[in-house]
Amino acid sequence: MGILTTIRDALALPALAARASHDGVPFESPFASPNHLVTVTPPVTPARITRAYAMAVPPVARARRLIVGAIARCPLEARTAGARAETQPLWLTRTDGVQSPWHRMTWTVDDLLFHGWSLWGLERDTTGKVIRADRVPYHLWDTTDDGVMVGGKIVDAAEVCLIPGPDEGLLSTAAAAIRHAAELNRLAQRAADTPAAQVLLRDTSNQPSSDAEIKALIQSWVDARRGVNGGVAYTNQSVEVVELGKADPGLLVEGRNAAALDIARACGIPASMIDAAPAGATGTLTYQNGDARNQELVDYALAPFMAAIAARLGLDDIVPRGWAVSFDLTDLTAAKIGDVDVPDDDRQNYDPAADYAGTPDVRKGIDQ
Repeated sequence: MGILTTIRDALALPALAARASHDGVPFESPFASPNHLVTVTPPVTPARITRAYAMAVPPVARARRLIVGAIARCPLEARTAGARAETQPLWLTRTDGVQSPWHRMTWTVDDLLFHGWSLWGLERDTTGKVIRADRVPYHLWDTTDDGVMVGGKIVDAAEVCLIPGPDEGLLSTAAAAIRHAAELNRLAQRAADTPAAQVLLRDTSNQPSSDAEIKALIQSWVDARRGVNGGVAYTNQSVEVVELGKADPGLLVEGRNAAALDIARACGIPASMIDAAPAGATGTLTYQNGDARNQELVDYALAPFMAAIAARLGLDDIVPRGWAVSFDLTDLTAAKIGDVDVPDDDRQNYDPAADYAGTPDVRKGIDQ
């Protein structure tokens, strides 16, 4: 086995994805190994957050919809010699299944955004040409050093297309920012549920109270403050109410805005698009720079994901050698947008014989 074969095996996508599931660094050198230097043990990190936890944070949900929704609207196209190929592979704009091309791309980008990897299942004809491609739900597949597992079984490499994202995924790279934003939301909700000041109920009598009596007193005060009677409570002469301070308005405004800014930075989204603003900024978005926001979105937020998908789909195991796959940005960057058109299975002007010209054995049972 030569050194080139060794390197390629170590850098194979399933092997990288398998290591990413263990240490969260999918693009670290596969040849890194312990050496004579002192080993530093990093502190124990909290459990990984889930996608559902992240989507419960409004800035994350907004950023996700912007990124996923914009990319999924752009159809894929095959190019050769720098120009659009006259004959386009059917799988670029068709799935012939329950999942439309728009949904296939939507959830592919979702996988890359949150997890850093996505997987497509492929169907090929007898010549090895791809004739169908569908996204495999993230929870159904896994990777090992031996390859890709779907449903707990190793599958043939020719039956899948493993797509690596531009980084480890939001659940790894922005875990702290997401937790911080979620905690601020929780504290804000608590402040909204209990709008009164932080209160000390001081017993001024000389008679000691039991734990049950203390808990009952606190609970009755809390219930009264949350009640429909305008938050009015009652104490007798034995109980003195002492305010220890009110909820800081900055927690509800500046703090949550700062958290949204962190989410915007982590996603590469312009802050204005998720209704966040830098500290001290007041209405910086004007007519002059508003028209450029779509282009800014493409350049800084969408391009990494689109390039990752196009680069993987353009490899020789998916399209013929010398071909490339790219996104058509016409609808996204057009000065005037009419109807919202999305990539979908299009049977109009469909000629399988022309599309598969030169292919001796087309998939059996193909729709006519």
